[in-house]
Amino acid sequence: MERYALIVAVGIIGGVGAQKFHVPGGAVVGSMLGSGLVALMQSEGVGLTPEIATIVQIILGISLGMTFDRSFLTFIPHVFPLAVVSTLILMTVAVLMAVLASRLGLVDFGTALFGFSPGGMSGMAILAKTEGHNTPIVAFLHLVRIFTLFVTVPLLVRLFLYLRQ
Repeated sequence: MERYALIVAVGIIGGVGAQKFHVPGGAVVGSMLGSGLVALMQSEGVGLTPEIATIVQIILGISLGMTFDRSFLTFIPHVFPLAVVSTLILMTVAVLMAVLASRLGLVDFGTALFGFSPGGMSGMAILAKTEGHNTPIVAFLHLVRIFTLFVTVPLLVRLFLYLRQ
């Protein structure tokens, strides 16, 4: 139980600290890096029970669901086709990256595909574990993607908005 308390405490400190220093996506990035570093230092490894993992996913789902309002309904017909095309493009790239990683002998195809696929880190890691693939590698690939996106996307948005002025 002490291991969990330490991970949660360091995750909170990392999230609050990153938020305070205006790191893009600070709360998520800081808590992920802080708790991840503590988890790496644990010789026995640390994992959530399936019940707690489900509760965390439900809380995340609720927090995302609460962002919807009625104005969202007017965007669906216009954005849905782009969302489908985007997903197809991202999945094509994910399959190509998975083939490359497996052919180079870095990781098996299934682990690579779960790791390179667009989607949330927790969801893809849970699916990979359920299917018998290397969950830490999947989580790491998503961590790199998410951290990179959290840092670069806000900067790109600011740059493009600045250039449009």
